[in-house]
Amino acid sequence: MNIVFIVSLIIVFSFIWICRRALYQKRRGNIRLPRYSRIEGEDPDQLIRCLQGMVSSYSSEVRLDVGKVQEFQYETFLVLCAQAEKAHDSGKITLLYTSSIVHPSVRHILNLSRSNTATHHIHLVGVATQFVQQSKITPQVEEIVSKELRRIGIRDYYDLNTLVTEILGNALEHGIKDQKINWWMHHTVEKGVLKLIFVDMGTGIASSYRKAGIGLLKTDKQLIKKAMNGKVGSSTKQPNRGKGLRQINEMVKNNFISDFILITNSVTLRYNSNRYIIKTHPNFVGTYYSWTVNKDNFLKWQTWLTSQQNIAKH
Repeated sequence: MNIVFIVSLIIVFSFIWICRRALYQKRRGNIRLPRYSRIEGEDPDQLIRCLQGMVSSYSSEVRLDVGKVQEFQYETFLVLCAQAEKAHDSGKITLLYTSSIVHPSVRHILNLSRSNTATHHIHLVGVATQFVQQSKITPQVEEIVSKELRRIGIRDYYDLNTLVTEILGNALEHGIKDQKINWWMHHTVEKGVLKLIFVDMGTGIASSYRKAGIGLLKTDKQLIKKAMNGKVGSSTKQPNRGKGLRQINEMVKNNFISDFILITNSVTLRYNSNRYIIKTHPNFVGTYYSWTVNKDNFLKWQTWLTSQQNIAKH
């Protein structure tokens, strides 16, 4: 009987110790990034939960541990920067730290030594953190992207310029309205391919629609699918807005851009093998776009544009 009592006490005290330890770690704000920290990976659930923890942590100091990470992307680092800045605006200090051994892919990205990449960023409120200092702050993003396109032989890509303007305009408009959004846009050129990544830390596309009273009874997946087809309208209720997703959809299906990925709220949307693949995951508070542009995309757009001009003449 005494042995059973002692064993029971040991189990109870062990359970209490484990719970207190877990709570202590949570309060300290230590967040260990998953082994495969790829925002564009097939299963971003663990990473998205880490992003949630950066803002919801009890601690005023959030520390990100990359010591166990084996696969890392600059795209992931960009999202971490954006979410860290959001955490900073809510009163937290966000630190990136490592263990004694760091995987080469992580070290390469954290060194940020590549010359063929650039990140543009606007932060509307708050004080710059160490994450912000990695960025080149400029409002002339469209012209900078156009310059990079010219490097790979693409000139006067009007539809792409319009798309960039629409996406940035949407983020800035909501930022002015809410006074708590930040956006980041990154581009890289490699082997004749320009990759564009855009991240904003607003409420997300589906949540924005619901705040405007649109699609209250629809799931995130249903709302995004309707928005891509231009059947939802603008969350701002302005007639000249709300065209960005429809334009993206047209450009994706016509192969004017490639490798399209959209992550927002509980939805990831990818275009692969001439069809959209939609997956659900924990809530990503914000919006993430990425796509690539190459010479073949541009030539297809030029052919389409010429055909439209010929139709207009007749």
